[in-house]
Amino acid sequence: MQTPNAAPTRARTLGHVAHPVRAAGFTMLELLVVIVIIGVLAALSPPMFSSGVTSAEHRAVARAIAQELRFARSEAIASRKDVGVEFNLADRTYQLPGGKRRGKWPEGVALELTTTAAETLDEKHASVRFYADGGSTGGRVTLKFKEREFRIDIGWLTGRIAIEEA
Repeated sequence: MQTPNAAPTRARTLGHVAHPVRAAGFTMLELLVVIVIIGVLAALSPPMFSSGVTSAEHRAVARAIAQELRFARSEAIASRKDVGVEFNLADRTYQLPGGKRRGKWPEGVALELTTTAAETLDEKHASVRFYADGGSTGGRVTLKFKEREFRIDIGWLTGRIAIEEA
């Protein structure tokens, strides 16, 4: 006979309980919740990424202006004539003489041009001139947008164009 506190002498086996088989996957409610979360994130994300697009545009403008300056230097050397790049700060444009190869920078980007007094017509119109020997009047084009700044330096002796991000 067994006492109530004594261990059983024989091992008991539990019967196997059958559970209904459930198909793997997500419920419609779970899918709808995920779709709503993705929609909310998509609606909030453009303001977060807008500065990245503007930074890329800012860099592209700096490269375009530097390319125009390099082209003007190449033209001066090839044609053996002085070639200038004219900047119109009022219209936010730059161009080679005669209006060929014209470019424009966006409204949000501020441009400051440092050049010689001889190449400055007034506060809104100035140019950088390249000579037949490859030299130039020299100067600097500074593009500012928010906290970012690009400086395009133009060497007076060699006419070398260098972009620096500050």
